Amino acid sequence: MFSLRNIRSRSITVLLGLIIAACAAPAATGPRIRVQDAWARPGAMGMGHEMEQGMSHGRESTSAVYFVVVNDGDQPDVLTGAVSDVAERVELHETRMEGDVAKMQPVPRVEIPAQGRVEFKPRGLHVMLIGLKRDLQVGETFTLTLQFERSGEIPVRVSVKEMAP
Repeated sequence: MFSLRNIRSRSITVLLGLIIAACAAPAATGPRIRVQDAWARPGAMGMGHEMEQGMSHGRESTSAVYFVVVNDGDQPDVLTGAVSDVAERVELHETRMEGDVAKMQPVPRVEIPAQGRVEFKPRGLHVMLIGLKRDLQVGETFTLTLQFERSGEIPVRVSVKEMAP
């Protein structure tokens, strides 16, 4: 026959067992992504703005976004794309030197190593905003959503600045 005292005793034993098991379980593994210092250059609609290293994207208005991706986890992740409501298209790009000429080209993915970081900066990796839907003025902010293979979508608040902070 069960008494109230017996039920309490068993409940406490089960609860303590669960707590001990949870503490002994290995920590969750995988990437742990965070984004730091996101900023973009100003851009105006309808102008073939030369935003990244003196290059424009045809006659479309553009801007470039820069930031640092940090992976504090024990497994790599891959940045596969980005979206924002301020542009018709958003692409991952890289500027490479060919001789004395800087050339910008799309990249399909960027690996973020475990316990590592990747910097998106002028004259290197960056996110291109192509076909701006509105002007981007110094001092304002907008949201850029980064898309990762394992971590999913991560929204990032981007500040519009004239130059790197």
